[in-house]
Amino acid sequence: MSLKNIVFDLLYRFGKPPWVIDAPQPALMAAVSQGVIRGPSVLDVGCGTGDNAVYLAECGFSVTGVDVSTAALALAERKARTLSVKARFVPLDAFQLATLATQFETVLDFGLFHQFAGATRARYVRALGEVCTSRGQLLLQCFSDHGGKARWFGPRLVSQEELRAAR
Repeated sequence: MSLKNIVFDLLYRFGKPPWVIDAPQPALMAAVSQGVIRGPSVLDVGCGTGDNAVYLAECGFSVTGVDVSTAALALAERKARTLSVKARFVPLDAFQLATLATQFETVLDFGLFHQFAGATRARYVRALGEVCTSRGQLLLQCFSDHGGKARWFGPRLVSQEELRAAR
């Protein structure tokens, strides 16, 4: 496990990371209400505490959430149990998605893509492609460079050009 992954796990164990909003992302709820999500199977990469995955399970999708943080996944499993929904949570590095040995109609990335650059990003995009069905889709939410500049300690901001070039 990388130092960055250890730090993320510690944040989940001993506090509440600033990206945890304890609700599904509004953009995801809008996508569901507009019928954008293809199913039945959905993969939530970097699912964290499972808010998006649990929401999708409540909506009737067959959801798998993966994250490197076992502490975050324990919280996700607790949320699913509390709401009596079935969602699968797997401790897994995002570069190892093919080990799930299944493909998904929809893959979500709501906060992981912007952590990668260069060859690492290309490796991640390949991993995403390995788990999409032939007509699968990726729903991606990341930090945009539109109208702002990154702080030295904040997330990497991503341009439209970078998104289009990621292959």
